Amino acid sequence: MPWTPLGVLLGAAGSVAVLYYAFEKLDLVLLVFGYGAMALLGLVTAFTFATTVGVDVLLRRRARVVVKDDDAARLALETGRWQPASFSLPALRWLPLVRVRWEWERPPGFEARMEVDLGTAREQVRARTRGEHEGVRRRIVVEDVFGLTRLAIRSDDPVVVEVLPHVGALRRLPTLLAFSGGADWPHPMGLEEGDRMELRRYAPGDPARFIHWKIYGRTRKLVVRMPERALERAERTIGYLAAGEGDEASAAAARVAVETGALGDGWAFAADGSGGSGRIPDARLAIARSASFEGEPGAGLEAFVRSEERRGPVALVLFVPPTPGAWIERVLPTLAARRGRTRVVIGVDGLAPSGGGAWWRRALVRAQPTDATPARALEDVLAKPAGARADVVVVDRGSGRVLSEAHRRAALAAQEAA
Repeated sequence: MPWTPLGVLLGAAGSVAVLYYAFEKLDLVLLVFGYGAMALLGLVTAFTFATTVGVDVLLRRRARVVVKDDDAARLALETGRWQPASFSLPALRWLPLVRVRWEWERPPGFEARMEVDLGTAREQVRARTRGEHEGVRRRIVVEDVFGLTRLAIRSDDPVVVEVLPHVGALRRLPTLLAFSGGADWPHPMGLEEGDRMELRRYAPGDPARFIHWKIYGRTRKLVVRMPERALERAERTIGYLAAGEGDEASAAAARVAVETGALGDGWAFAADGSGGSGRIPDARLAIARSASFEGEPGAGLEAFVRSEERRGPVALVLFVPPTPGAWIERVLPTLAARRGRTRVVIGVDGLAPSGGGAWWRRALVRAQPTDATPARALEDVLAKPAGARADVVVVDRGSGRVLSEAHRRAALAAQEAA
């Protein structure tokens, strides 16, 4: 059915004008109108149909081309940015009354537009969220400039689309090397059994061989020796991305850490839904795939840490979402077991007050959509790692700065004032 509702209406009006008013009532004015309307509809229908056949032939020829280069079968994009793709069609500017446009039907979350350059319409694509997608289905629409006719063709492209979070102003991150078990621990795997250099009061059940008898002889008080917890800079650092709602900025921070070497030498990285790897391409792929993870967020952290610690003591850098979620209960046991040896990185797109002020303001003023993190939600997240004695770093993707406690207090005060 090539005709749009407007085309059907114009054809019906032209037919009525010719058959009823012109032939029966001899109205010459409506005769001209009727013939003109039907001629215009027939002309644009012919142009639209011919152009559709031509585009279909081009698409079939393109589909028969065997792509031998593996890199040509992948499309790398960043979220929130218009970027060129490999798809193009003739602009057909020389063809009157007809225009061609297309959109992505599959996968969802993409916008497509065309940029005309030297007679060729080249595709520009923008993605909303990160991820990895196999195959693209395009809907190519051929229509006339009056909106009277429209035909569509669907074309499948086997390209693999890899979308990474855009880094914004996060060109570099502060040093993320955390601490691990120090050299004062005699066990090479970093067990919590060090030299007994600390003292505390004796408690029932403490072994008598650890009592400091010299102090007892001077003070008549029983004290026992405790192992000293020595820390030093870790030789290996591992990173893990816990997926959750609003984690795009944290994923961008993880990408920057991997690509700029902020994790040091001998690093390894994993994310929800992907195993650990020490290669940058594999780490990027893990970051992209974590967006489609449907399991329990953060559930793979403990197994990943245990696997890496078989090779020796490691420091952990954990990238988490800025809003509370199910991931908190999954990662807290690992943080508690590694007190002082974990750094938590939280990425935000600015801080915004939660709520819109008085009820009359919310009723009269429509709130603009924003990706900023609610200040109260961020404070709720920060309270959890702090209880496990983890070092927390909050980075802003928009400005590239590390948000200090003063920044967070100011955003929280703005929320309470609203």
